[in-house]
Amino acid sequence: MSPGGAGPVCLRLRRVRYPYDRPRLLRNSFLHLPGFNVDDEEDLWAAGVKDWPGAMASEHIDARGKQALRRSTAALDRRDSVYFGKKYRPGERWRLLPDFADETAFLDIETTGLGGEAYITMCGVLDSTGYRAYVRSENLDQLASDLGQYKLVVTFNGISFDVPWLRRELGPLLQDAAHVDMMHVLRNVGFRGGLKKIERAIGLDRGDDLSMLSGRDAVVLWNMAQEGEPRALETLIRYNAEDVASLPLLAEYAYSQNSAGTPMAVPGFRSPAHFDTSTLPYDGALVRYLRG
Repeated sequence: MSPGGAGPVCLRLRRVRYPYDRPRLLRNSFLHLPGFNVDDEEDLWAAGVKDWPGAMASEHIDARGKQALRRSTAALDRRDSVYFGKKYRPGERWRLLPDFADETAFLDIETTGLGGEAYITMCGVLDSTGYRAYVRSENLDQLASDLGQYKLVVTFNGISFDVPWLRRELGPLLQDAAHVDMMHVLRNVGFRGGLKKIERAIGLDRGDDLSMLSGRDAVVLWNMAQEGEPRALETLIRYNAEDVASLPLLAEYAYSQNSAGTPMAVPGFRSPAHFDTSTLPYDGALVRYLRG
């Protein structure tokens, strides 16, 4: 049992299912080619060169560029997301989302603070099979191994926060995965600030009282669970799950905004990792107490 009697914390729960057929849209992108910038890519599209096969037959790509495309094709065929993660700056990695959608982990951690003695309390992971909670002193030590199955990890501010913290505590992980940090991708289309601020700006409504909680409240919930509060841990897990479940929605929105008017816009990106957080219990009275 978990602290406070919350029960098992590795959860594969009911998910919302959507029709899904993975598009192959990375082949429409040229920004990773040597010397290319956004204007060069747009000029190439305007000239009628829409994808890698077309570029290989085009006079608009020189020998160096075609060699890079051959390397790119080989990397995509072997599902080498890290290759492309290194080729694109953080704000442009939205381009990887469709091709690796069924090999993606959406991830968010909770900690006891930001100081030198702070530590990870839990990590939530969402993929196409559902949401799983990894909790300290329960199953957090399984996380590094489980993350090895993914080709892409999606976070919000995870380049600076989540992934460095995980590596500090758990050692090397996500060695075979590229990292799409939605904070950087959303900046490309003019959005700055925290996760919940951006959600409100684009019209995402969580529709429950947990949306008013903050990272500080997550620390309090953890401490309450350690002190024996019966439903504190499950409330913390639900709080985390809502942050994680928001990431696929933000990814879809960011992809549509970044790709608008380009060959990468059709059919677009639809994540298979949507999750209905209402399947997870929480203590409403405890949330109201935290909100004051």
